[in-house]
Amino acid sequence: PLYNAIANFDTRAQEYVNFWKENIDPFELFQITGMPLHGMYTVNKILWLRDHLPLVFEKVWKFSCVEDFIIFRLTQDEPVIDYSLASRTMMFDVRKREWSSRVLSLAGIDREKLPRLEPSGKVVGFLSPLWQREWGLPEMPIATGGHDQPCGVLGCGVRKRGEAMYGIGTSECVALNLGNLPSLTRDMMENSFCCYPHVVEGDFITLAYIASGGSVLRWFRDQFGYEEVQKARVENRDVYEILLEEIPEQPTSLFVLPHFAGSGTPYLDEGSRGAILGLTLGTRKKDLARAILESLTYEMKLNLDLFEQFGIPVGELRVIGGGSRSRQWLQIKADILQKPLLTLGTGEAVALGTAMLAGKARGIFSNLDEAIEAMVREGEKFLPSPLASSYISRYAIYRKIYGKLYELNLEIAKLI
Repeated sequence: PLYNAIANFDTRAQEYVNFWKENIDPFELFQITGMPLHGMYTVNKILWLRDHLPLVFEKVWKFSCVEDFIIFRLTQDEPVIDYSLASRTMMFDVRKREWSSRVLSLAGIDREKLPRLEPSGKVVGFLSPLWQREWGLPEMPIATGGHDQPCGVLGCGVRKRGEAMYGIGTSECVALNLGNLPSLTRDMMENSFCCYPHVVEGDFITLAYIASGGSVLRWFRDQFGYEEVQKARVENRDVYEILLEEIPEQPTSLFVLPHFAGSGTPYLDEGSRGAILGLTLGTRKKDLARAILESLTYEMKLNLDLFEQFGIPVGELRVIGGGSRSRQWLQIKADILQKPLLTLGTGEAVALGTAMLAGKARGIFSNLDEAIEAMVREGEKFLPSPLASSYISRYAIYRKIYGKLYELNLEIAKLI
């Protein structure tokens, strides 16, 4: 490599957002690429290299992301990237399934310097003789994988439009299957929702996410959970199980704006800050714990409600991640979202989906439906309980919080 890898969360290229606004209607860009305008995408980092490291830029043979670089190294042939990961560069035409001539022309990027495009789960080469000798392996096929979220959707066994994977971890993400109907509307763009190819050929997905998610619970553990951490060590138990086992059974009147690391969709506001509202002298630690669980779910409901408002159905949510181990939290989520939640036999749905792609590429499965039938195991289902109606008025209050605090957060940001 000519230069160190630049991570997806690296913000150095944020300045190029203005470049695109000056040269193309952001809605036209969104309809081509399916990506709301943001500095994190690969094309902006290439522009940064051009302007800040011109000598490096001039020597480039290929610009590579992770997948295509690894394929290149394994095959010793050429870099190959699948459609789902190519989409995350903001240079890919999601409907034509090719590098966008319009975007490349505006950016001044040579198409020949980009990796070859192929669908997910396709054999694109073979392990090179070098690595065969080094690792003592026979010649074996190398196949394309995919972006983590659509691989997780596949690994959850989601195939119908409107079904989704719900990852509950350090951050929270719902990856919703759009089927073969891409949603590239102005409403989607203005609410920061992407739309890009699924690893299932011909289908599309969109994402809704909370930037903080479970990290807010970790903050709560670190600041208020000393006794529970010690108890977990002594009893060899999960600390979150202990923290949550005594939360109140009824909904709280506390609200937590979980923007401890800015907000995800639909606001995508890096300057937003967290807040706790409704505290009294009678507030207990366990009340705050439940309020965090409720408020994280309110935040996701904002997103799912918008999808339905835009004509996108939202049905069963298949849950993975650390949060999926908490029965209390899953019931709270089912009640607030008013959706069925289904646990799975594996928490590693992303790896499982990737294995399915490999199995199809190798001919072990004739199609991905066959792979799902063979590999996905369903667990417990959580349905809305009678408590669901108690959350309607609370959610109506929560929806107002971000807007009410917006101006205050701008003033607070000036103090930092």
